[in-house]
Amino acid sequence: MTTADEIRHSLTASAARINGQKDLTPHAKRVMLARAYVEARDGIDALREKETKDIQRERQQLERRLFGTTGFNPDPQLLIAKRDADDRAAKYETPAEARRALQRAERDGDSLLAKAIASRAADWSGDPQWGALVREYVAERPAEAETLKAMQELPDTDDAVFRLQQAMRYGIATPDGLGEAHRHSVDMLARQPLDGDAAA
Repeated sequence: MTTADEIRHSLTASAARINGQKDLTPHAKRVMLARAYVEARDGIDALREKETKDIQRERQQLERRLFGTTGFNPDPQLLIAKRDADDRAAKYETPAEARRALQRAERDGDSLLAKAIASRAADWSGDPQWGALVREYVAERPAEAETLKAMQELPDTDDAVFRLQQAMRYGIATPDGLGEAHRHSVDMLARQPLDGDAAA
């Protein structure tokens, strides 16, 4: 699979080749540079979007494994019970209230409700008390603890720091000879025909 570095290196080589052609008018060079840049930029944008989607897909899979019906018999009655447990868990508005309910569910062997409460807590895990409740849920469940750890190791694709780091990883400079044209103007330039632009 092509990497961002490979795309950048290819753009640099293409720009050097275009800029080195003596039989091209300045306008023709700019059009060709714009085309090479747009192709490289769009390729890097696609890599960045794929990385984001892959992370989001992995998080969804881990969340389903931890809080979904994975491991349960897909019996229709059980699915109804799962939805009922989710509805009950959604009514707990404070970590203390949810903790008491989780303890009762664990004591009663109600795994569906316990999982639903943990899922509810995970929705608010940015709050330390809710986050602690999720950790309590997985404390006696090694497999779930590993799944939670894997989730926590994934970057938050909505986080400003992650987005800044990603923008730096997938940044691409305009090649020499193209200047500091804005995205829209570069796209327009790349679409211009070259007929008659080559010098005789």
